[in-house]
Amino acid sequence: MARKRWCDLSHQHFDWEGFDDHSWLDRRRHLAVLLKAFRRAQIELNSFPGEYQVFALITPGDSAGDAVYVHTPNPNGTPFPMAPNGERIFQLPSLLAGRIDMTRYQVFRSGHGSSATFTILLQA
Repeated sequence: MARKRWCDLSHQHFDWEGFDDHSWLDRRRHLAVLLKAFRRAQIELNSFPGEYQVFALITPGDSAGDAVYVHTPNPNGTPFPMAPNGERIFQLPSLLAGRIDMTRYQVFRSGHGSSATFTILLQA
């Protein structure tokens, strides 16, 4: 972010090929890396002088869709802040339980079953 002035839903995927969908152990490892990157992005963005939003998207049925996003006001006209899709939930699925501190984060779910997507945001 030191070189950027804005981000339009910039993001990083950690498993483009979806390899983690084949093994529960690999999926858990991948998720640990993604959440570590999510927390590190929050720390690094503390020194960013402008407004920003950092959030994670996790799709339990498709690890290739998991990503960490950084979003700021931008000249492209993409709405800021990003409004998460779905409904806010207060009970996490087993994949996320024990990994997300619900006192620090808001979690939203859109879709159901294997097509569900979870958006994790810092509490406002």
